[in-house]
Amino acid sequence: MTLFVIGIILFFGVHFVPSMPLKSIMVNRLGEMRFKGLFSLISALGLGLIIYGFSLTKFQPLFDPLSWGRNAAIFTMPIAVILICAAQMPNNLKTLVRHPMLGGLILWGLSHLVANGDLASTILFASFVVFSIINILLVNARGPGVAPTPVSKLWDLGTIAIGLALYVLLFQFHGVFAGIPLK
Repeated sequence: MTLFVIGIILFFGVHFVPSMPLKSIMVNRLGEMRFKGLFSLISALGLGLIIYGFSLTKFQPLFDPLSWGRNAAIFTMPIAVILICAAQMPNNLKTLVRHPMLGGLILWGLSHLVANGDLASTILFASFVVFSIINILLVNARGPGVAPTPVSKLWDLGTIAIGLALYVLLFQFHGVFAGIPLK
């Protein structure tokens, strides 16, 4: 559990840096490319420790998952994946959801919190939810930001199609990468 928790601290700690004045100080000292390299290295190390540490944790029941939790996850995950995809490509969905990546992570985390009841899963998914909510608050505190540029509706359809295709793949291979088959 120790490596798992260290991974969470590293991963989320480094992801808070871009939302704080510390980023500009680090970029001024290191340069943009070195900052991005260091950020990527720490992110990858944290993610690796999360995955490896999680795989080492013993199942410790914390609560009984909600009876409807599995179905809630199955039905909310397509929306979560579409939102995460929307954050990565041009589309008009960003005019409806200011923080699609963080919104998708909140849906992902909450839907998995109600579907799982063990300690490690609760720590993992709650961490993503709490991080995303805090990050939304930090980003919103800086002001309205730049309005997304309107694009062709084809981008919206493409974003949704890619999100749904990715969801199908995640659903089909959930047992391979998460150890829990959904079929």
